[in-house]
Amino acid sequence: MLNYLKLTVRRLVRQKAFSLINIMGLSIGIAACLLIYLYVHNELTYDGYNLKKDRIGRVTSTFHSPESDLALAITPTPLAATLQKEFPEVEKAANLQPITTLIRRGKEVFKENDFLYSETPIFDIFTFEFREGSPETALKDPGSIVLTSSLEKKYFPNTPALGQTLTCNSKLYKVTAVIADRPANSDIKIGALLYKDFQTQNWIEDFTGFTFVLFRGNAAPDWQGFTKRMAGLSKYTQPQLDNAGAKGYSMKFQIEPLKDVHFSAAKLGDNPKGNRQLNTIFSALALFILIIALLNYINLSTTKAIERAKEVGVRKVIGARPLQLIRQFLGESSFLIAIAWLLAIGLVLTAIPFVNKKLDIQLVFGGWQTIVFLALLFPILVAGAGLYPAFVLSGFRPIKALKGQAAASGRGSGGKSISLRKVLTVVQFVIALLMLAGTAVIYDQMQYVSHKDLGADRSQVLSINFPRVDQIQMEGGNDSLVRVRAHTLSELLRHESGIEKVSVGSGMPVEGVSMGSTTAWSNGKKREMMTRYFDIDPQFLPLLKIPLKAGRNLSDSFSTDKTEAFIVNESFVSTMGWKDPIGQNMEGSGHKGKVIGVVKNFFYSSLHNAIEPVAMVYSTNPTIATLVKTTPQKLPRIKELWIQIFPERPFDYYFLDENFAQQYKKDNATMYLFNTFTALAILISCLGLYGLVALITLQRTKEIGIRKVLGASVVQLVTLQSKDQIILIGWASLIALPLAGIFGSRWLSTYAWHTQLNIGMFLLPVVAILLLALSVTGLRILRSAQANPVKSLKTE
Repeated sequence: MLNYLKLTVRRLVRQKAFSLINIMGLSIGIAACLLIYLYVHNELTYDGYNLKKDRIGRVTSTFHSPESDLALAITPTPLAATLQKEFPEVEKAANLQPITTLIRRGKEVFKENDFLYSETPIFDIFTFEFREGSPETALKDPGSIVLTSSLEKKYFPNTPALGQTLTCNSKLYKVTAVIADRPANSDIKIGALLYKDFQTQNWIEDFTGFTFVLFRGNAAPDWQGFTKRMAGLSKYTQPQLDNAGAKGYSMKFQIEPLKDVHFSAAKLGDNPKGNRQLNTIFSALALFILIIALLNYINLSTTKAIERAKEVGVRKVIGARPLQLIRQFLGESSFLIAIAWLLAIGLVLTAIPFVNKKLDIQLVFGGWQTIVFLALLFPILVAGAGLYPAFVLSGFRPIKALKGQAAASGRGSGGKSISLRKVLTVVQFVIALLMLAGTAVIYDQMQYVSHKDLGADRSQVLSINFPRVDQIQMEGGNDSLVRVRAHTLSELLRHESGIEKVSVGSGMPVEGVSMGSTTAWSNGKKREMMTRYFDIDPQFLPLLKIPLKAGRNLSDSFSTDKTEAFIVNESFVSTMGWKDPIGQNMEGSGHKGKVIGVVKNFFYSSLHNAIEPVAMVYSTNPTIATLVKTTPQKLPRIKELWIQIFPERPFDYYFLDENFAQQYKKDNATMYLFNTFTALAILISCLGLYGLVALITLQRTKEIGIRKVLGASVVQLVTLQSKDQIILIGWASLIALPLAGIFGSRWLSTYAWHTQLNIGMFLLPVVAILLLALSVTGLRILRSAQANPVKSLKTE
C-alpha cells in the first residue's frame, strides 16, 4: 500500500497540469456543494435548537370581512390564557408582544427593536440558557426585565446586570435574569423580555402580539384537529365584533408547527420570512455542480487512462489480477479526492465571511450535522468518481495495450467509452445551460423590477418617523404634546431652504400599510371589504408625483375634505365595478363622504405583491411620519431641527428609495449566488470538455497527420474536429431549454408583476456555451494541428 502511495504521489508530481485541473475542478464542486448545504441547513433548522420544538406551535388568525379575508400573524391578547384554560392538550401558552423601546443611559438614548413583552410560561415553551437568575423568577414581578448577554455587555459593560435597573420607555425596570444570545437562525429576535400583565378580555382591540403553545406528551400534536377545535373560540370574538358594529365580520384561528413558522409568508404583522423555493433551487444547484464535478473528474481520468495502457499490460502479463488493479486505481482516486476534499474545506472557510456579509446571515462551519454530511459525502464521491476510471484502467487487454492499440478497442476505452464520455459531456452541457438560462431569467426580472414604473417617485424623499400613539401611551407620555411637536417640526422644515415639499401623515411605510374596513355602494348594493388606508395631506400626491386619473386632489380650500373626502386608486375602482367613481359614497377610517379623486395604481410594497385597493383620507393626527423632498446634504440641518424639538429621542429616518430597495435584498442575493455557482459550473464543464477533446484528439493523431500531409489547413482541421462539440451542444440545448422554460416560468410566478420569458433568455446561454466550447476545443486541437505530421505518423 505504501508503494502504491509513492507511485501515486510521483504521478501527480510528474503530471502537474493534469493533477491541478482534476483537483481544482473537484474541489470547487465540493466547496460549492458544501457551502449550499450550510445555507440550506441554516434555513431548515430555524428554531431547531428548542428542545421541545416538535410540541411547539404558533397560533395565527384570519379576519374575515364580507368580501375578503385578511391573514394575520398576530392574535388577540386573551387567546394564550384561554387556550391554556380550555384546551386540556395545551400544557403552556404565552404571548410575545414586540415593542419599540427607547433606553436611556445618562444623556444617551438608544432605540432597540428586539424588545418584547412576555410572561413566565415563555420559559417553559422555548429553550433559554440562563447566565444569571432563574426562569421561575425572571418575569414574576412587575417591572422585571430579562436581558441577553450582548445587551448586558452593552448597558452594563463593567458590572453584572443582575439587580441593576434600566430605563425603558421612561419606566424603570429591574434586571432579574440574563440569558444567552439566541442563535442567529431564530425566527423571533429577542434582545430582551419585559414583564407585562396580559389579563384582559378584549378580543378585538388588544391585537398586537404572537401566541405560542406547548402541547402535552411526546406524541406529535394533531395540528389540523386543534385548528378545528379553535373554531369554538368564536363565542368570545363574535359578540365583541357584533357589539362594535362589525356585523358580517368574523375571526378564526389556525395553528402552525414551529418548524413551519420561518416559511409562513403572506401574513400581516409578521417577521421577515424564508423562502422554501430558494432552498429547493439551491439544493438542485448543489446537486448539479457536484454532478458536473464528478463527470469532469471521470472524463479527465479516463482520458489519461490510455497513457497508462502499457503499464496495465505489463502488470497483467506479470500476474496482476483485475481486482488488484481496481484496488490500486481506486486508492489513487481516493488520494486525489482527499486532497480535493481538504482544499474544498479551505475554500469554504475562506468564503463563509463573504457569504455572510452578502446575504446578511451567520453561516457557521461546524456541528455534528456538517461532520456527518462530509463523512457521508466522501465515500459517495470515491464511488462516483473513482469506480468507473478504475474499471476502465483494469479492463485493458494486455496484448493490445502493449501494441499501443488500447485506444482503438478494449473494454472501457474504445468507441463505447468515447460514446459514454460524450453522453457525460452532454449532461454537463444540459446542467450548464439550465443554470445559464436561470441566471438570464433572474437578471431580466431584476432589471424589470429596477426599471418598472412604480407610479410614485421615491427619489430623494426622506421619511422622518415619529413615535406612535400606542408607544407614547405605554411610556406614560402625552401623545397630544408629541403631535404638536411633530407639526412644529414639519412647519420648520417647510421654511428651510433646500427642501422642496413636506407632507404630514402616515407616510409610505415599507413594513406595511395599515388596513381598515370600508363600506361602499356599487349599483345600489352595499359592499364591505378590507382596504389599505393612507393618511395624507394635500402635499402627499405632488411630493411623490402620483398622477391623478380622475377628479381632484385634497385641498385646504374645501373644509369638508378633512372629514368627508376620499381618494382611491384604480384597483379600488376596479374592485367596486364603478364606471364613474367620482361622487360615489363610501365610509371608512373615521370618514364618511364621497370619492373626490382617483389616482393611478402605484406600488407601496414590492412587485411580489399585487396592488390592492387603496383609499386615502385627509388625516394628520396622529402624525406617524413626515415626508420631505430633499437631498442627503440637508440631513445634518434636519437632524439639528429634530434635536431642538425632540431632544430626548433618537433621530429615526430613512430615504424611501433605499428602504424600498431593501425589499429585493433576498432577490439580489439569489441572483448573486446563482451567478457565482453558474460560473463555477461552467468552469468545471470546460475542464471536462477539455478532457474529452484531448482524448478524441489523441485517438485521431494519425488522421490529423495524414490530413496535413494531404494539404489540409489548420483552420480546416479545427473546423472538422469542432463539429462534434456543436452536435453535443445541440443535443444538450434540446433537453435543457424546455426544462429552463418550465422552471423559469414557475419562478416568475412568485412575482405578481414580472417580465415575460423571451427567446433571448434561452438563445444567449446557447451562444455563450457554444463560444466557450469552441474556444476550449479550438485551442486543444490547434496544438495538435500545428504539430509536425512526421512525428504523428511515426507513432505506434
